[in-house]
Amino acid sequence: MSTPYSKVHEMFLSKITSYDILNFLEIEREELLKPYLISACNRFKRICKTDLTDKDNSLNQFNTDLDDEVIDILATGEVYFWLNPKVLNEENFKNALSLKDYSQHSPANLLKELQSLRDDVYKEFKDLIKQYSYDNGDIAKIKVKV
Repeated sequence: MSTPYSKVHEMFLSKITSYDILNFLEIEREELLKPYLISACNRFKRICKTDLTDKDNSLNQFNTDLDDEVIDILATGEVYFWLNPKVLNEENFKNALSLKDYSQHSPANLLKELQSLRDDVYKEFKDLIKQYSYDNGDIAKIKVKV
């Protein structure tokens, strides 16, 4: 069986509140989110017991069934990679560098909050991967260097 990318994207959409993404047609949304999914897969593929490289990008699907835990981890990774360009936006840096005082709603504070949010999501993504590896790893395969 297979798992369509849209299943991961649906989980991603349940984790965010960006209504702009919902305005896109489904095929446009798939193309917009695909790079984030690819990045999430690249970070998780060495640990995941399911082969995340066994996929068909033209059909937008994994060629194997992904369980809910893997889908959730990949969707959390998508959230992180979706947030990254929002934080690393040149306009945010210009605003942050040109302000002399910090107000409650300053662009500099907004940038700081976005960075904090991105860092929190990345930590959650890494923690999910770590927990997955603990739950699914085989301790007998660990090689200890002496």
